[in-house]
Amino acid sequence: MGSCGTSPRGPTVSFMLIDAHQHFWNPARIPQPWMTAEHAAIDRRFEPGDLEPLLAAAGVTRTVLVQSASHDADTDYMFELVADVDFVGAVVAWAPLDDAPAARRRLRELAAQPKLRGVRHLIHQEPDPHWILRDEVQDGLAAVAAAGLVLELPAVFPDHLGDVPELARRHEELTIVIDHLAKPPLGSTAMSRWRDELADAASHANVFAKVSGLNTIFSHADWGPADLAPAVEAATESFGPSRLMLGSDWPVALLNGGYLDVVSRTADAVRNAAGERAAEILSGTASRLYRLE
Repeated sequence: MGSCGTSPRGPTVSFMLIDAHQHFWNPARIPQPWMTAEHAAIDRRFEPGDLEPLLAAAGVTRTVLVQSASHDADTDYMFELVADVDFVGAVVAWAPLDDAPAARRRLRELAAQPKLRGVRHLIHQEPDPHWILRDEVQDGLAAVAAAGLVLELPAVFPDHLGDVPELARRHEELTIVIDHLAKPPLGSTAMSRWRDELADAASHANVFAKVSGLNTIFSHADWGPADLAPAVEAATESFGPSRLMLGSDWPVALLNGGYLDVVSRTADAVRNAAGERAAEILSGTASRLYRLE
């Protein structure tokens, strides 16, 4: 495995990566209700043709496409976009988890899609921060597990991370992925609580996490690997490299960095934390979990 370096033209990457978390959307076609005025810079269409030219420079060979709207139309749109896009190796779709019969019907329909690998609901947009533990959601989660799919959680500390151990206990057969390390409160005194809750989640073998979306935590543009280090080191200690994955969270990441900078700086933080086992986080875990080989 090679190393990241910096050339006069900017960062370069000498190893191959898997971007385990990226999105496509077209708000004019599929509304993105979570967008506000602060998202004005990304309130436009982002599709495969926008991302593909960026991948080679960043050393990314495959990606995992993740839903961005809790609606069947968004899922249909994603599969339509990537049917013939080789670099997208897996899709994390949406299903109505709080309506188990509807969820089972939808998962049966989506089973025909060869790139389907997981399901996600925007739990951080729900008024109830403990939505994922509600009684009416549990049968839907069981349906996800029965279909052999991953459940992804867009957890945002402090509201959701603490629910993961209970969820993992209830559904031991379900593989759970915490997106963006649950948005650690970097630079604040709440980091101690976040570390404890992350370690509790990681104590369950069916829980994984993505080292992704960390750059948008900061208000300054000159963030780097050292700024990410407290979160990445804690995650590596708790999960080990075999249950962590690198992701860009593009195009949300563009709110505080370009694609190459986000990927290369995050990869550097991973290499610093994981050393010789960094390749597992940078490509191995995602390849295995999302069956990209």
